[in-house]
Amino acid sequence: MTRGNDTIQECVGRVLQSKTFRNAPSSRRLLKYLSEHSLAGDAGQLKEYTIGVDAFGKPAEYDPRVDSTVRIQVGRLRQKLSEYYRDEDRESAVIVDLPKGGFSLICEPRAADTAVEREPEALAPARPGAWRVAAIGFAVLALVLAGLVLGMFARLRPEPAAAPGWSPELAEFWGPFLNTSRPLLIAVGNPLFIQFENKALYRQLSIENPDEILKSPHFAAIAQALGSRDNRPVHYYAAVGEVNSAFLLGQRLGPHQPNMSVVRSSQLQWQQLADANVLFLGPPRFFGEKLAGLPVSLEITQEATGFRVLHPAAGQPGLFPFRDPEGFFVEDGEACILITHAAGPAGNTEVMTFAGNSTFGRAGAVDALTDARFVKGLVARMRGPSGHIPPYFQVLLRVKYKGGVATETSVLVYREIHRRG
Repeated sequence: MTRGNDTIQECVGRVLQSKTFRNAPSSRRLLKYLSEHSLAGDAGQLKEYTIGVDAFGKPAEYDPRVDSTVRIQVGRLRQKLSEYYRDEDRESAVIVDLPKGGFSLICEPRAADTAVEREPEALAPARPGAWRVAAIGFAVLALVLAGLVLGMFARLRPEPAAAPGWSPELAEFWGPFLNTSRPLLIAVGNPLFIQFENKALYRQLSIENPDEILKSPHFAAIAQALGSRDNRPVHYYAAVGEVNSAFLLGQRLGPHQPNMSVVRSSQLQWQQLADANVLFLGPPRFFGEKLAGLPVSLEITQEATGFRVLHPAAGQPGLFPFRDPEGFFVEDGEACILITHAAGPAGNTEVMTFAGNSTFGRAGAVDALTDARFVKGLVARMRGPSGHIPPYFQVLLRVKYKGGVATETSVLVYREIHRRG
């Protein structure tokens, strides 16, 4: 039941003053915008394009078919409203809601389980009995410039018996991410592009900060050649390996952790690292800053051309190049992929990165570390005198691939790492 304008205004005003929305400027902006139109009675006629231009400052040529900002922010607003009524306001007799299928806010009497039991939209569990493939139904991201179609990320529902291909070693290796009530986020690296007014896209592989790109002489030369003055940063694409990897993680880990979702690396916040377990997929530069801020002492670090082993064993090289051969989109070759399992920023969550400069190498590493036979050998190598594997570690893998498909994966370096403090 929809209540009058006074009730909507009161509900929205209370939500906007909440702690949940205080540090969520995009959700605040969208909520205020939708409330104004709901009060005016024309929210039912709003279009995605109009919201993008009016609420988020998109240019006139904004195309909702290729820029999903509004859809993402609407989903996030629903999630924030759910969090607010679940965690911060359990007493209100009426709540503000944004029903699916439109942009009209409503205030309605609170159902008995609305605030406490309702899960955020992106993390909603599968329907009981849909144990084989229940949808996470989450379009991961657009693929590389070739225009490949988005993959779908599947979520599975656990059965009492172990899923096919699962093993005690896999259960031990992945246990910190699965045997917990915390949600599991898969952070997919999505590179930064600068889009010019004529729709041309510019990418500088070593830079993920828009301010740094705008200062680059290479960017200035491109802008001058195009005769373009207007531009904006966009994150449209993800590499094919990340899409495949996210799907594979959902397929193999989903039966044991139904509370999974995907987030773009460009939108991952420190608070999410403190509240959820996170798997990173992408080049090291996407996550280097966050990884360096975690409370662990790393044994393998990133340099300009490869991974540096700080304390190499006798006869072991100290630097392992990222990949061979080098190239933007090489489908045949080999790559080094660094897996780091560390504590989250507050020490109460788990973080694992699959970092390397080859999308096919990263996909091969994910495949290997969710494969029972490979993980059995790795766990045997990692197991300490206590009989258990250490809580935090780094593993450097070499992945060989042909035609973009991993053909061989081997362990180059294994190091236990420790939490600081």
